[in-house]
Amino acid sequence: MPILHIVLFTFKPDISTTAQQKILQEFLTLPQKCKDSSQNTYIKSIRGGVECSPISSNEYTHVFIVEFDSLPQREYYKTVDPVHLDFAERIMPMVNFARISVFEESNFRGSEEDV
Repeated sequence: MPILHIVLFTFKPDISTTAQQKILQEFLTLPQKCKDSSQNTYIKSIRGGVECSPISSNEYTHVFIVEFDSLPQREYYKTVDPVHLDFAERIMPMVNFARISVFEESNFRGSEEDV
């Protein structure tokens, strides 16, 4: 099952709309730019948008979902990939709030023994 890396954040008020748009567009290009140690792309997809829940606590304004085939790929992305590490280093000073969550997608249809 896929590994989903969820990123929630809000920009600092002094970050211009132009700077926000530039970094948001760059986030969406990571699947083409991030390569593993064999120089193969490994991010299955990235989807993102503006948070729009009517019951939101307003802690964050943007949500991204990064999809990987495996947990080792996600760990490589988080700790080794120079493209992602450079991107993270540049976006973090721009945000007031960031939260990351990771989960393995499941259909919750375990065997009878798992219940």
